Amino acid sequence: MLLNELLKPHRHWLYLSWSAGLGAGLATVGLAGSIAWLVHRAVFDPGATSVWPWLGLALVAVIARHALQTLRDWAGQHLAYRVRRDLRQRMLATAARIGPVHLAHRGHSGAWASRYQEQVDALAGYYARFLPTLGLALAVPLVLLAAAFTQDWIAGLLLLFSAPLIPVFMALIGMGSQQIHEMQQDQQNRLAGHFLDRIRNLDLLRRSLALDAATDEVAIATEGYRRLSMRVLRVAFLSSAVMEFFSAVAIGLVAIYVGFSLLGFLEFGPAGQMTLFSGLFVLLLAPEYFQPLRLFAQSYHDRAGAVAAAASLAPLFDERTTAAGVPARMPVIPAEFLLLLDTVSVRYDPDGPAALDSLTLQVTAGEHVAIVGPSGSGKSTLLALCAGFVSPSTGSIALADPARSFAWIGQRAHLFHGNLRDNLLLGTADNTPDDLLIGALNSAGLPVTDPTLPLGLDTPIGEGNRGLSGGQAQRVALARALLSGSRLWLLDEPTSALDPETENDLLQRVLEHARERAVTILLATHHAAVHARLDRMIRLDHGRLVADEHV
Repeated sequence: MLLNELLKPHRHWLYLSWSAGLGAGLATVGLAGSIAWLVHRAVFDPGATSVWPWLGLALVAVIARHALQTLRDWAGQHLAYRVRRDLRQRMLATAARIGPVHLAHRGHSGAWASRYQEQVDALAGYYARFLPTLGLALAVPLVLLAAAFTQDWIAGLLLLFSAPLIPVFMALIGMGSQQIHEMQQDQQNRLAGHFLDRIRNLDLLRRSLALDAATDEVAIATEGYRRLSMRVLRVAFLSSAVMEFFSAVAIGLVAIYVGFSLLGFLEFGPAGQMTLFSGLFVLLLAPEYFQPLRLFAQSYHDRAGAVAAAASLAPLFDERTTAAGVPARMPVIPAEFLLLLDTVSVRYDPDGPAALDSLTLQVTAGEHVAIVGPSGSGKSTLLALCAGFVSPSTGSIALADPARSFAWIGQRAHLFHGNLRDNLLLGTADNTPDDLLIGALNSAGLPVTDPTLPLGLDTPIGEGNRGLSGGQAQRVALARALLSGSRLWLLDEPTSALDPETENDLLQRVLEHARERAVTILLATHHAAVHARLDRMIRLDHGRLVADEHV
């Protein structure tokens, strides 16, 4: 189980919390005994002995109790911090290892952000409060119960028989609580993805006059999440109310027994011999006897939330789907080849169909290769494999040294928030002079004198390429590829979202620059007019190579 696996490296913090809590329980016994004895002596033997030693003992017990309780809480919080830190580092390492393609198959980026932040934080209460109170809910009451039995076995039995009712009702409540928390986690992931989709498509929604409808959809989704959150809070309040009710009833029974015994109304067993000291001692211990159980009840919903969050996080670390999949390197690659694939298969789901199935392919340096096929045939997977975004499930891949650095242009160029210069420098050294940046833009067909770039290289670019058209964003991506000096360009339908005129101009520039620089091109497309202009066509169907033709 993921929760136990995360705990293993940091168990010593849990043991420290348990030790401190048990020590606080022993200090409570000392404090109750000191107070009971002081009151007893003050009533029945005032002035016989000095009260200062007992007051000093009580003061020491108070200080020790609060210090140990602080240490208990600090150790629990530190345990939660260490676990969350390690889990986030592990998530980042897993994301880096499996690459962006596998990452996209694991869920929406909004869901990933929710898992990284909210669901990891949902584990905090489990480690900071639930686990420490779980051990102390058994150990501390046993210590206090033993102390109560030394004074009156009937009072001890009243405390003993009232305690089991609490876990029974807590378990009944917990069954429903965990289910509600799982629903909340799932709804939270969906809401994050829903909201992120609307933010990304804000311009389209505005142009489509659909902002009001999108706002209503977000409001409905948010209201559903609010109602589910209130159900979680109701369960949490119910668990605390059950705990308070049974502890109050048990304490009341003990108080009635002690009162009647001291008044002489009860003569059974030890009741007839009860003294003010023993009665007051048991009464002072009774609330403290239920205090660890109260803390346990208050933190029980933390367990339900953590179990639900762990169930959502655990698939991210499934070894069958997160294995590094290191490709088997061929010892020697012939000089004329840039890329060699030998019976390569790629599976995103170990139990699902192969995205690439036993593919064997050789690409020579300087070739311009079109990868064609219907949607889902494996075109993008082949490009991702060449880029190293995914590793083969079986088979081997070998790259010549010039192919180890590559330029990628997708269907929609991804430009970051900043200015035009910042986005161009992503493809080259930070100290590249502006003249080279301007030259690359000119070569890509986007001169800085263009009226749509009023500030030249300082023209701001917003989120989602805001400030540039789709064609301009693709030209920036082409300029970035030119600046990179890469000898391998991987193009995933880079002109599919462009009008025919812009598509023709951009494709012509790509091919001209590739021929001038002896760049190898792998271009995935479904447009016949595009792949007809390349030297070679590879046709895929359901991940299999069905045709390999030179044009």
